[in-house]
Amino acid sequence: MRNTFRALSGRDFRYYFFGQVISLIGTWVQQVTLSWIAYRVTGSAFMLGLVAFSGQIPMLVATPLGGILADRFSKRDMLIWMQVVEMAVAVFLSVIAWQQSFSPWILIVASAVLGLAGAIEMPSRQAFVTEIIHDRKLLSNAIALNSLTFNGARVLGPAVAGFTLAILNEPACFAINAVSYVAAIYTLLTIHRDKLSRKRTAGSMIEAMQYLRHFPPARWLVATVAVTSICVAPFMTFMPVYAKDIFKGGPDLLGTLMGSSGGGALAAALYLANRKSLAGLGSSIVLACIVAGIASTAFAYNRLLSLALPLLFVSGGAFIMIVTSCNILLQSLVPEHLRGRVMALYTMSFIGMLPLGSLAYGGLAHLMGSVKPGFVIAGILSAGYGYVLMKAMPDLKHLAQHVLRNKEAV
Repeated sequence: MRNTFRALSGRDFRYYFFGQVISLIGTWVQQVTLSWIAYRVTGSAFMLGLVAFSGQIPMLVATPLGGILADRFSKRDMLIWMQVVEMAVAVFLSVIAWQQSFSPWILIVASAVLGLAGAIEMPSRQAFVTEIIHDRKLLSNAIALNSLTFNGARVLGPAVAGFTLAILNEPACFAINAVSYVAAIYTLLTIHRDKLSRKRTAGSMIEAMQYLRHFPPARWLVATVAVTSICVAPFMTFMPVYAKDIFKGGPDLLGTLMGSSGGGALAAALYLANRKSLAGLGSSIVLACIVAGIASTAFAYNRLLSLALPLLFVSGGAFIMIVTSCNILLQSLVPEHLRGRVMALYTMSFIGMLPLGSLAYGGLAHLMGSVKPGFVIAGILSAGYGYVLMKAMPDLKHLAQHVLRNKEAV
């Protein structure tokens, strides 16, 4: 257990970690509630995909700005201001829910504002971990624990959302999220400013893209995250359809389904936090791509809840195994002066690809009258990509090891 949480020995990271746990639980409560309301209000799988698209597309188009800002300004201050914006949206949604005046356009606009704030915030969030970890030997553990905060909240958040929706009401879910931001903002304010990096780099995203172009291991890592995000889109977007129409449940069942996926993600994050070296991460990524593909295909036409839950657990674990391993490897390889902008490209691949998948799968579901073919396509794509990556892995490992040896020698 001590090995798992060894990065928490640092005061600044410890404060940041617990603040994010509380805030992200609130965020997941709100996300599940928004999905439920979107499907309750419209009854349309396409509209469910459109709401998800509106919240995710800013990650694709605005994240480069976030990456440039992350390298030019204080990452801590960027995080604080974006948390304030997101808290204001949560308060607004709570009021709208209390007045029972939700409409599709309110859902779309609110999702878009949250997506824009997240797009500006995310590169700073990804790169900020390296600033508050003062022992570089703890970096991979800290990145895994950062993923653990997200996935621990992914387990607890849907469960809290399902309980709150069933026992209280929708406004309470948004209010919980608004209050949770207080913890995140407070812990960010308590981090010692004098220990944070004051290096500010002026540059463009072209420099970061040239780095990916000329360094294949980084390019493949970003591409792997992009493919994985497209393949996970059906799970993220259409779970309310399975909860309501296929398994004949309500918001509590939606929370259970999402929580099962989060449980797998949490297990994968704990596994990565216990690792002490980078050895074997590449092979784990390949295996996880193939496993995720099999789980998605098996889930598509399954009508048994007893089978759906373990499939979601496996899928959630494989997803986090891929994106967190790629994060660890990328942050270990990237030059410091490019960190914010390269992590912006990672974020575009991680979250920015989700809206394209959501919209495409939503359109496919509307055209075919079912969400199930989308899961099959995503599964085939994931497994196929895993096979291609396996063939390229030997050359990528050789190039990456050369860079890592040079960094260790500095």
